[in-house]
Amino acid sequence: MSLGPLKAINDKQLNTRSKLVHTPVKGNTADLVGKENHFKQTKRLDPNNDHHHQPAQKKKREKLSALCKTPPSLIKTRGKDYHRGHFLGEGGFARCFQIKDDSGEIFAAKTVAKASIKSEKTRKKLLSEIQIHKSMSHPNIVQFIDCFEDDSNVYILLEICPNGSLMELLKRRKVLTEPEVRFFTTQICGAIKYMHSRRVIHRDLKLGNIFFDSNYNLKIGDFGLAAVLANESERKYTICGTPNYIAPEVLMGKHSGHSFEVDIWSLGVMLYALLIGKPPFQARDVNTIYERIKCRDFSFPRDKPISDEGKILIRDILSLDPIERPSLTEIMDYVWFRGTFPPSIPSTVMSEAPNFEDIPEEQSLVNFKDCMEKSLLLESMSSDKIQRQKRDYISSIKSSIDKLEEYHQNRPFLPHSLSPGGTKQKYKEVVDIEAQRRLNDLAREARIRRAQQAVLRKELIATSTNVIKSEISLRILASECHLTLNGIVEAEAQYKMGGLPKSRLPKIKHPMIVTKWVDYSNKHGFSYQLSTEDIGVLFNNGTTVLRLADAEEFWYISYDDREGWVASHYLLSEKPRELSRHLEVVDFFAKYMKANLSRVSTFGREEYHKDDVFLRRYTRYKPFVMFELSDGTFQFNFKDHHKMAISDGGKLVTYISPSHESTTYPLVEVLKYGEIPGYPESNFREKLTLIKEGLKQKSTIVTVD
Repeated sequence: MSLGPLKAINDKQLNTRSKLVHTPVKGNTADLVGKENHFKQTKRLDPNNDHHHQPAQKKKREKLSALCKTPPSLIKTRGKDYHRGHFLGEGGFARCFQIKDDSGEIFAAKTVAKASIKSEKTRKKLLSEIQIHKSMSHPNIVQFIDCFEDDSNVYILLEICPNGSLMELLKRRKVLTEPEVRFFTTQICGAIKYMHSRRVIHRDLKLGNIFFDSNYNLKIGDFGLAAVLANESERKYTICGTPNYIAPEVLMGKHSGHSFEVDIWSLGVMLYALLIGKPPFQARDVNTIYERIKCRDFSFPRDKPISDEGKILIRDILSLDPIERPSLTEIMDYVWFRGTFPPSIPSTVMSEAPNFEDIPEEQSLVNFKDCMEKSLLLESMSSDKIQRQKRDYISSIKSSIDKLEEYHQNRPFLPHSLSPGGTKQKYKEVVDIEAQRRLNDLAREARIRRAQQAVLRKELIATSTNVIKSEISLRILASECHLTLNGIVEAEAQYKMGGLPKSRLPKIKHPMIVTKWVDYSNKHGFSYQLSTEDIGVLFNNGTTVLRLADAEEFWYISYDDREGWVASHYLLSEKPRELSRHLEVVDFFAKYMKANLSRVSTFGREEYHKDDVFLRRYTRYKPFVMFELSDGTFQFNFKDHHKMAISDGGKLVTYISPSHESTTYPLVEVLKYGEIPGYPESNFREKLTLIKEGLKQKSTIVTVD
């Protein structure tokens, strides 16, 4: 059968996303135990879809790739002639052939049979893969060359990587040295950082998809499962990946989705596999692999030596919570990268472990910096700045570099670390390493805090609150939240500096608190009793009636466009007719609370200030109810019946026990003590964290919905 003329794929077609196929550039891909299989599902994750365990599925994949017609010996397109070379390998849906142009330059031609593109969805997936890969331009990403089609196949021309993949290297060598892996990891991180800067997540990073060029530099390929995020906060929900490398949030995050962090996870899996010899969650059964991933069930075998710094890096990367994983920038700051670092990888790497023992520490640092620069990990800097930084860096260790020639010409008997000439530099390096280790620890602590805050934000979703109908009122509330939150942070800083002398401690002033409350907002509103025994009702329309306990008087509070709230004072004997119904509701709730609710024992009335206080806003969360009073006091009633009130701009904390005993302390003193005195069961620190997050959330609400 004669072939029709080759047609270039129109750029206008390249406008969708893909999650399609695995096509190696060189050789067949195989796992360390079986095959590296990737899969895609849109509804649920079915471990049985792994074709290693499903012969029928395997047969289907082979059939689809078998549909690829062998290209003619001479392929003509757009004035170019390509000569077909030998067969390179086969994936699930495509075959790969060597192809050479008239100049003698050799490429890899990924060939997809048109017969396998049976639906519009499949066509869009392929076009999306082409679009994404075409947009990539990085020294550590397989270069996209061209794409065209004939009557039978679609051809994707790629840079050829003639020296196999990381997976093939590991199969031959069984385990790699740490200097090699440092070099490889730096190049991979450079490529990932580039992809992420363009909002592309690969989603199928694995040893079989990372190839060696002619100089044994790494190139990431196969963008069949890659996706483009519309913005930094967008999440993807398609369950896809390769069993051994898939991130836990992909397996468990049907509703939460996944993002850039899945590539970081895959990097950690590859690090472990290269240093140990197999993936960390490897098992005979795919279901078992998934279960091990979900619970982060892995360990470091004793018979496979690996540095403590390497273990720390891998453990941090393989954090179950994506937020706790280090960023690519943070990864490159880990102490592990300050070990022996080669200038390049020799061509003998496929058959034997390179020997990098003679590389001094000073030269390793220069090599590391050079590798980062070549991998564009420093691309955020201007080229002048990079050159300047490089000059300064090399200048700072010039004396050490000058000694290298002497070292090689007249090698000392003593090891470099013990030689008199290197002693000063050695001690300097030890200090730097210790400082870097501390920075790693601080970064880890910060990530854990961010993860905890993210959990809190998910928990602190308001189930009910009163609607504020005035923007000036919202700004007043936000300001009070800011003030109190800053006061708490200041108290924490004072505690870290050793506390305050007694003369500087804030004066104890017992706040007014809510002692009883009834939420009847489905009909009337929110009723409450204060520690002064004043009764208030925050009605659904935003107004408040506060009846005073020690006088035949009441306040009517409504919104004001200039002042936030405005209060009108009335005698009960002179109440306006339009407020009669409001007072009837207040009386109803007063009788109900007196008959059904126990009162919190509080301080004597004389200890309260004389200004009348009312409830501005209440918010019900899952762990607590938050009350915002007009005098700036914030009260938190927790589900375990412990209560806390923060007053005096965050300087004072009042604790109310489940037995209704209340005490007020300077917050800095409680922080210093570590808990509420006499009440360790109050879990003060955990509650303070929730309080801060609640204040933080409320401080951001400044406009009416």
